[in-house]
Amino acid sequence: MPHKVHQRKFGRESGHRRGMLRNLTLSVLRYERVKTTEAKAKEIRGHVDRLIGLGKEGTLSARRRARGVLPEAEIVEKLFTDLAPRYTTRTSGYVRVTRLGRRVGDNSQMMLLELMPGDADQAATAAAAAAEEKPRRRRLALPRRAAKTAEPAVSKAATTATKKAAAPGRKTTAKKKEKA
Repeated sequence: MPHKVHQRKFGRESGHRRGMLRNLTLSVLRYERVKTTEAKAKEIRGHVDRLIGLGKEGTLSARRRARGVLPEAEIVEKLFTDLAPRYTTRTSGYVRVTRLGRRVGDNSQMMLLELMPGDADQAATAAAAAAEEKPRRRRLALPRRAAKTAEPAVSKAATTATKKAAAPGRKTTAKKKEKA
């Protein structure tokens, strides 16, 4: 029995599975948002959290361990210089997982993985929203708008009745009464 083995297998052999998880982790760190299936999204959260924790540690050995997991040096550099300082007060939970619809081909549940905004990002967006917020103009209900909406309804009903009566090949009740 596989005791204390808490990982999803994804129907792949171990090498293929490790490569897939490494590539997905790399994509989340590079693009900061990735769309994938539910099981993969849940599995990737721990990997990204662990790597950002290494970035926050900031030591040489942490950098070497991150370099052992991630195949690109640029992403390791981004992890240690950009992403780690973003989350100074947060200890975990760096990834937000949002449910999307189901995939058309196989109806599997899709999820959006995105990195949470950092401490400085939240303060900047709140300040920008407060600066952009203007007092709302009060919109007046003009009487001519109400008059316009009432007129076409009456004229439209009258025109449709005349069109139906004048349509060729259409028998109306008035013509039926004349024939009788």
